Amino acid sequence: MVENDWENDRTQGLAICGRLETYLRNCLQPLDLDLDIRCTLKSSDDESPSCEMSVPRGSLGDVQTMLAKELSLLSESTVGEESELTFEAVIPAILKSENWNGDQVFLLTIHQSESLPERNEGELPAIVKFSVDPNYGRSATEITHVIVMIHGIRDIGNWQHNVTHNLVAKGTAVEMLQYQLYPAMRFLWPWDGSKTPVQRVLKRMRALKNQYPNARMSVIAHSFGTYVTLKAIEADADLQFWKIVFCGSVANEQFEWSDIKRRIGDGDRATKDFVINDCGTGDVFPILGATFGWHYGMAGATGFSEGFIVNRFHKSVDGLKGGHGLYFSPEFVRQHWRPFLIEDQAPSCGDGVQGEDLPRIVKWLYHGWFRWLCRFLAWIALFIAFLAGVVLSARLVIAAWPAICDFTRQLFGLDSA
Repeated sequence: MVENDWENDRTQGLAICGRLETYLRNCLQPLDLDLDIRCTLKSSDDESPSCEMSVPRGSLGDVQTMLAKELSLLSESTVGEESELTFEAVIPAILKSENWNGDQVFLLTIHQSESLPERNEGELPAIVKFSVDPNYGRSATEITHVIVMIHGIRDIGNWQHNVTHNLVAKGTAVEMLQYQLYPAMRFLWPWDGSKTPVQRVLKRMRALKNQYPNARMSVIAHSFGTYVTLKAIEADADLQFWKIVFCGSVANEQFEWSDIKRRIGDGDRATKDFVINDCGTGDVFPILGATFGWHYGMAGATGFSEGFIVNRFHKSVDGLKGGHGLYFSPEFVRQHWRPFLIEDQAPSCGDGVQGEDLPRIVKWLYHGWFRWLCRFLAWIALFIAFLAGVVLSARLVIAAWPAICDFTRQLFGLDSA
């Protein structure tokens, strides 16, 4: 057990080292220097992170000034004729895992144009892409914008971490909201099973309003999360949003935005300046949800019908067929979401046309009568499968009944003498 704990601590320590490398590079990126940064653990018995940095000669002062702004320094020393600096600093909170029990500080040594020892193969994990949090250490009252991300079905928001790293900005907090794992089979239920997710989303949103009293709230919702978001807005008349981004939506394409548009935006500009619905040109899941589900729509494939929002259709950033998860690449977020949410720019255009990458048989599901026919046939198939299961179970019981009776008589000694 002790050995396993040691291995776990060392693994976490190496992961923090990888994040520290990227963090330091991002801190010094404005200086546009040719840097060599390597972080590792001091020794096999010491889980304290230690970093070495090589910088061009003459840039040591600029590096020192920049790091003093970004890090919480505990000590600082100079070696030689100011050719080497050594810092002891606090490990930024955003780099540490929740169960990290190792040292809370790291050692950073900075050389001028000095070569560093070769890195041993396998010594460090692959560098993790990580963005510096410009709001670290700020009071919640200084946050002016909160972006809430809500996941869909069959996942618990794994994509949220990647999106968060590309939306960080001064004064903007990004919160990952997770309600529960919502199985796809629930779409077949004739009753609405969204009550629990909606209540959890509402509770979390109200808490965020209290946590960030001076912030406007925006939302990014995917798949079933878009349905939950609209249900939450309808359930709480006090909820107001600055901007809304839907992607892969299974909400009803006929949803009446006119009923809630007064609670979106700044009240001056048109509602379409604040609401985007991103659709994939080859996304079949919203159509299947509308076909076999009883409460859902295909807004993520066809767009919403009302003119209060902007419907965009995407193949993908790289021109591939647009599927249900095309929205979460760093390129897509930086090109389509960050300018809209962070910089308040007008929505950019998509690169596709509605349904252009859908199979022809799927396009038939645009028609309501065909969807009802498919739903009817699906329920007949389920009913037949249920009857087949009952019949098979009965036949198995009948075939095994003599053996069951014999076993019961022997167990309770009911055999006649």
